[in-house]
Amino acid sequence: MRWEQARRLLRIGRERPTAPGLGPTADVVVGPDPHAAVRAASACVASGKGGTGKSVVSASLATLLAPRGRTLLFDADLGVGNAHILQDVSPEHTLADVVDGSFDLAVAAAPCRPQLDLLAGGSGFARLASLSARELNIIGSGLERLELEYRHLIIDSAAGISNQTISFAAAADVVLLVTTPDVTALTDVYAFFKVLLQRRPTSLPLLVINRVESEDEARSAANRIASVSKKFLGREPRYVGFLPEDRAAFRSVQQRRPVVISEPHSALAHALGDLALALLREMGRNHPHGFGRTLMRHVGYSRV
Repeated sequence: MRWEQARRLLRIGRERPTAPGLGPTADVVVGPDPHAAVRAASACVASGKGGTGKSVVSASLATLLAPRGRTLLFDADLGVGNAHILQDVSPEHTLADVVDGSFDLAVAAAPCRPQLDLLAGGSGFARLASLSARELNIIGSGLERLELEYRHLIIDSAAGISNQTISFAAAADVVLLVTTPDVTALTDVYAFFKVLLQRRPTSLPLLVINRVESEDEARSAANRIASVSKKFLGREPRYVGFLPEDRAAFRSVQQRRPVVISEPHSALAHALGDLALALLREMGRNHPHGFGRTLMRHVGYSRV
């Protein structure tokens, strides 16, 4: 898809057209049964290792989805979160304050731009990297209430395969795996997929190859993951495209802005527009099941 088509469909900062597979944005009405209410469609952006560009991707996807409906970006790289840097905000409260009981999770949500809010993960809090089931339940319970106010929830996950990281991925409606063609990155994203399947056997993540020089390089990397996954796991992630190597990513981080805002006509921004549309289509395939309460179920605290 050409970039101008993507921009017209996504309407960055303008109207909110209907997304493929999604109805128009509507006010959320909570009836007598809160569990029956419409919840945010959730997507967890994950990777097997650091340095794949996952946070850059998350920042732009959240920015692109916001005009389609109110969006919450959850920085799940707890303790060393940097999503606030890429949105150029300094949240007054973080999830560190939520976990220790100082503030409700809803109070911690900081506005970034119209229709986009951020839950900051906090930086320099080592204990947040390994939360207890009770602490994860506090986050899940808060999100269960808060996600009623949003149409989209983007989870910017921590790298690796910790129990905490896998719990976040397993609770999301959609998982987007971000990797590079580097052999270590491919090995680690396969490991992430393997562990995710152990937690959620029905999971079928999307796969994007980042920082590639050509489409052939991306498809070669995707085919390697597909081949190994199908042979040893019996299923494979679904390849949805690639993101080119582009210095615009570096410049956007230096400017503390998503690349789709700082350099909207760059090759990377074009590709991210296509990826956002692919993600919207996938999120629209099923009724959102609720990230917060699913997370509580995974950590053993669900009420339903």
